[in-house]
This record gives sequence, C-alpha cells and structure tokens, in this order.
Amino acid sequence: MAEQNEKIVALYVRVSTGYQVDKDSLPFQKKELKAYCEHVLHIDKNRIEIFEDAGKSGKNTKRPAFERMMGKVKSGQVSHVIVYKIDRISRNLVDFSLMYDDFKYNNVTFISLNEQFDTSSAIGEAILKIILVFAELERKLTSERVTDVMIGRAQNRQWNGARVPYGWDWDEEKQCPVHSKKEAQYAIDMYEMYLNGGSTVSIRDYNNAHNIPTKRGGEWTSKTVADFLRNPINKGAYRYNYRESARGRKKSNEEVVFIENAFPPLVEPRIWELVNKRMDENTLKLNTSSMHTIRKNCNVFAGLIVCGKCGVNYQVTAKDRRKGSGFRPSSYACTGKYQKNHCDNLNVSDVKIGPFMINYIAAMVDASKNRKFIKDTESLEQVLLSHISFSNIAGISTDSLQETLELISGYSMSKSALWSAETLSKEQQTSADSKQSELNEKLQKVNRALERLKKVYLFSDDGMDEKEFLEMKSSLEADRVKIENEIKGLSAPIATNVDQVAFIKSASEFLLMHKINSGEFVDYKELATLDEESLKQFMNSVIDHIVVRERKIVEIVFVNGLSHTLLYK
Repeated sequence: MAEQNEKIVALYVRVSTGYQVDKDSLPFQKKELKAYCEHVLHIDKNRIEIFEDAGKSGKNTKRPAFERMMGKVKSGQVSHVIVYKIDRISRNLVDFSLMYDDFKYNNVTFISLNEQFDTSSAIGEAILKIILVFAELERKLTSERVTDVMIGRAQNRQWNGARVPYGWDWDEEKQCPVHSKKEAQYAIDMYEMYLNGGSTVSIRDYNNAHNIPTKRGGEWTSKTVADFLRNPINKGAYRYNYRESARGRKKSNEEVVFIENAFPPLVEPRIWELVNKRMDENTLKLNTSSMHTIRKNCNVFAGLIVCGKCGVNYQVTAKDRRKGSGFRPSSYACTGKYQKNHCDNLNVSDVKIGPFMINYIAAMVDASKNRKFIKDTESLEQVLLSHISFSNIAGISTDSLQETLELISGYSMSKSALWSAETLSKEQQTSADSKQSELNEKLQKVNRALERLKKVYLFSDDGMDEKEFLEMKSSLEADRVKIENEIKGLSAPIATNVDQVAFIKSASEFLLMHKINSGEFVDYKELATLDEESLKQFMNSVIDHIVVRERKIVEIVFVNGLSHTLLYK
C-alpha cells in the first residue's frame, strides 16, 4: 500500500479548440479535478501531475501529453488517471479498450467525474464501457454530419479549406482560389514543356536548376510535377472527396464530387487533356507508374551506397531484364542528382559493385584465417588486394590497415570484430578434436567408396552403365566436398563473438558460405542468380555503408565501425 501511495495521480485535461466553452475549458477541468483529489480522495497535492492537451482531437491517441502520461502508466509510476469527462481522454472504443488494458495491467484506477464512476468497482467498469459506446457513436454521427456539410459545400462550388495547389492563391474577399500572380506563368510553362517533348524528370530538373520553388518552398520531384500536371483544378474543375485522406486510398467515382468549370481555368482545358493523355500513354508504355516494378524486386545494395561527392544516399533507379545467365543487376543513382544541387556523381550498378564487394569480404575472411602469417600492414594489404584483380587500386590507407591488423591479431578489444581471433577453451578444443576425428573417418570411407566404384566400372565382368557410374560418382564427390569443408571449418580460427555467428548464419545458402571461405575468386553473378535475398541479408549484416565516387568504391565501412579507405592510381 505504501508503494501505491508513492505513485503519481495523473489528471488528464483536453480541449479540441482554443476557445472551448467555460464548462469544458482547461482551467475549469483542472480546478474540478484538483478539488476532487483534495476533498474526496484526500490525495497529497505533491503526488498530482497534470497532463494537458490543448487544441487536440479525441478521435485518436496522437496527443503529446496523453502519450507522455501513458508512458508513465506503462512504467508503473501511476496509481490513478482522473478525467473530467470520459470523452476528454478518448472518443474511440478501440483506442480506449487498448488504453484500459494498460490501466488494468498496471493496476491503475480510472475515474471520470462527470459520469460519476471509477473502475475500482465492477459496476463502475461496466458503466464505463456502456458510456464509451455512446461516446463513439456521437463522434461518428458528428463526423457524418460534417462530411455531409462539406460535400454540400463542394457541390455548391464552395472551397472547403484545403491548401490551394501550385499556380493558385487564396482570395480572402472572394473566398475562393484565384490565379497566382507569382506562380501562374511557371505553371503554364510546365504544361508547355511537357507538350514539347519534356517529361516530369526534365521539368523537375529545369525548375530546380532555375530556383523555382514548390508551393511550400521546397524542391521539385518528378512526383510533385506529375501531381501538379494531373490536378483538374488547372483546367477549372473542382474535385473533392477524392481520397480517404491526404495520401490515402482513392474513393470510388460515386463518392467523388467533380464540378466542371467551377473556376477560371489556369490552362486551356484542351491543353490539360492533351498533357494528361500523353502522361497516360507514357505510363502504359514504360510501365513505370510509381516505380512499382523496381520496388517489388530485391536490390542487394539498396540503402548501403553513399555518394562520395555530396554525402547523400544512392537510390535504386532500375532493375535490368534477366540476362541469359539469369542475373538481374540493379542500377543506383545519387539522390542528390534529383535535388536542387543536382549532384553529378555517376550511377553505379551491381555489375561493378557486387563482384568487388563479395571478393573484398572474402579477402577479409582469408586474412582472418591466415592471421598468424600476417606480421605487418604490408603483408595484410597484399592479402586483401591479391584476392581479386584490383588493378586500378594503388593501396589501402595505412590507418585502415593498422586497425585491421590489430583487430585480426586480437590486440584491439575496443570493438566487436567481424572476424575475431579468439582461441578455443579446452572443452571446446576437445569437442572439436573429436568431431574432426569423426569427419576424417567419414572422409576415408568416401574416398574408399570412390576407389571401389572406379574399379567396378573399369574392371567388373558384369560392367556398369556409364550414366549410373557418373551419378554415383557425382554423389560421392559431393559428400567428400561437404566433409572437407566441415574439416576446414573446424581447423580455421573460430570466433566466439556474436558478430561472427551472425556473419555465418546470414549466408543461408551453403554455396555462399563455401565460396567466401574457399579463398578463391567468388562469382557474384552466380550467387545473385541463386539467392538474391540471402545475398542482400548477408551484405546488410556485414556492411554499414559503401562510399562511391566516379563509379569507384573509395571507402567501405563495416557494421562494427571498421573503415577501409581505398586509394586509386
């Protein structure tokens, strides 16, 4: 009980407008709640904390003070939540149910003064739920009435208060949109540019290059250009109730209010129709609406590439058609290219990035496995750059090499290494020795079976069909490779940190793990063709980001913070 008396009593007050009537005003609510705590509950005023949301609607829980209060409820700091009226805290049955579950779980008593109940009793809890049903019904009825009024206004060609689009200004005297003196000519020019062979991309670039801001003062994107060109208000029509919300699902045609000739047209209706018809044709021809085709594909290096010129991320721009080998490379471009600064860094592709990265990572693994032979930064650099033909690379920065050398040698414990050099305990070593003996026996059996198979095929009187021989031989050789790889895995240094486990587990395909550990050239196209998703997960588990400049990888930053700066000739 003593612990309960140390918790705070939360008084929650809310109004939806700044000029609510006196009986619902914030000062009135606070006064009544404080009096109730003092004279009825006899609560020490030092335990009282007021959570106040002014000008916030009760239809959802996206309210700063409410969210702060619920944070304290969930952390067990609150004994009571008290409101003046139940609709002050919620007018949505689903939201309230979730909130009340948190109250019950954390032993919080909920009290509403106006309805005169508290949930410390069973009857109070039942009355609460009944009242809330009617509170939500009232909100929905009010919402329906407001919607009906707004649709009626739209049908009478009255503007319903939304932000006027680009090319238009709001006229307070006429209470309707009018042509903007500042933006109208730019708006008309955009239609002309599109008709003269332009595109949303070229118009975007022209506007940003000539410092023509959007309505909100930002930079143009191809989408904002397309949205502007497609807006029917520019041909004088008024469209209302088009979407569920600002960016929500489009409503059926029966629900949309569409009034032709509601306003003086900004561009001739004929021009508007021509532009929109051409946009429809281009969309069908290129099948690039909303870049849907790109989004649904797996892009291995999406989110990992950073521009070495302007510092922003690269974005996916295309996914090539499947080639004869089955490989489908992705292309990436600097996001800054489409912004006002118009970065000129070159695009990159999986064709170049993929083989470089997979073989560089394989070289890191190779260096870790052979660390006892690597005594200085020069020998480390030689191992890293000999794994693949990095012919145009002059070297790796000395700082990068020194940090990596310390890391793989086990000297630096300041970071969690991707490939650590920790030794096995005696128990682990005994288990590993036992496992290795078992594998060696299996390997000997497989080798003997292969020898016998060859003899049967070559010298048996009954003979053996060539196809049967090749199938059995292939199966035995696959078993031998698998056993040999397991033996190599036991003999290689085993990392005991979490990153090494994640590194191995992330390669879901045996081929990926085997290829990287083999010490040989890794065919990126083969891996990407087999399992692009696993390859993407693998890259994200190892790489934090890659910095590129003029299609060259100039820096690789691993997830543990280790950074390699590459120097080019």
